[in-house]
Amino acid sequence: MFSIFYTAFIILGVFLDQMTKFIAQNNLDFTIAKVIIPKILSFQLVHNYGAAYGILQNQRIFLLMVSFFVLVLCYCFRKKLATTNYSKLALSFLFIGTIGNFLDRLMLGYVIDFVDIKVFPLFNVADVCIDISIILFLLELIIYKNEIKEN
Repeated sequence: MFSIFYTAFIILGVFLDQMTKFIAQNNLDFTIAKVIIPKILSFQLVHNYGAAYGILQNQRIFLLMVSFFVLVLCYCFRKKLATTNYSKLALSFLFIGTIGNFLDRLMLGYVIDFVDIKVFPLFNVADVCIDISIILFLLELIIYKNEIKEN
């Protein structure tokens, strides 16, 4: 199922996530945002001790266990989950996002967030990858559902 392409894609994605977090950690400030596009996009360092949108604050062990559980389930069921190009790509993005934030929690005790688009809480590359995976899985579901109706 996971060809060299998808494996390399996952490795590259995790590297990109960790590299952007390293750059953010070493170049951004907690109090002063680096404005890229006024009122739309800025970068500012945040240590997120919770999960998405700040839920489950200070639940590091629980969040590590959930991430590990997701990774194990995805790996064990990858042949059933990833049957099309959409689902293979979606699963790859899910691996990237889950591994990226898992590594932060494991090594640092928090997740480094730094992208601020003013509409959502701050986020990182791993978060974007998880969102992309959800969108791709939904697209596949819609396409697959339409194919069943046509047949």
